[in-house]
Amino acid sequence: MKQISETELQMLMNNATYTDYYDRLKLIATSMFTWEGLDDVAGTGASRFLELCLYGQGRACFVKDDKLGYLALNANPSDKLNVYQLPEKIQAWSVGYTKTFDFDDVVFIMNNELMMPTRKTIELFAMRLYETESTIYVNLKAQKTPVLLEGDKKTMLTLKNAYMQYDGNMPFIFGSKTFELGSKLNALKTDAPYLINDLELHKHEVWNECLTFLGIDNANTDKKERLITDEVQSNNEIIKYYLNCFYKTRKKACDEINNKYFYG
Repeated sequence: MKQISETELQMLMNNATYTDYYDRLKLIATSMFTWEGLDDVAGTGASRFLELCLYGQGRACFVKDDKLGYLALNANPSDKLNVYQLPEKIQAWSVGYTKTFDFDDVVFIMNNELMMPTRKTIELFAMRLYETESTIYVNLKAQKTPVLLEGDKKTMLTLKNAYMQYDGNMPFIFGSKTFELGSKLNALKTDAPYLINDLELHKHEVWNECLTFLGIDNANTDKKERLITDEVQSNNEIIKYYLNCFYKTRKKACDEINNKYFYG
């Protein structure tokens, strides 16, 4: 079995850290809304799939297929645009299904007024959280390994082994002096500052900023006791505005679905 190198292990940890933050934020973003009654008319999983479409593509559609009945699917604009820059035809699609409909024969559903997928913003927030978490990790390691050993290339392996005996971690090694076990070690202190508390606070601020974007009340828990009433009200208003960006297009789609297919 091939042994994983320190570099490969760090790459795996980096990827796992980013993926973990991304998946957690995606889970929140795709669980914000529930389409009541949709699974009953379009099949089990329709509500979940519709939110995934809106999250990833920024748009979706509700259609009535001649054979399969009601479906909630991905939507690609097809043909030319009208004067309001909406497509005259919609290509509804999913795994094993592709069909083009006239725009008036479907309900076109937008994630927001810009048809902007939530995914792009979540990717940015996940990257910011990953970078902060990685910096915390590096700063923590600096507290565990505050000493550098000096030597040349010929003695690097010996220095690494000696350092692993000292602390169990892989250090940075540099210099030009010949090193032999038993001889005096030339050690340099790094004196890395302890920044973890500030970095953890920054990470919480990034997380709360993402929740605000999603329209979720996060109460600014890191500094709630220091906020004045006007600041709290202002933050609540921003949260409502963001939430409305996602809600109003979904509410419009619900009304259109009901009017077109069920109660019109």
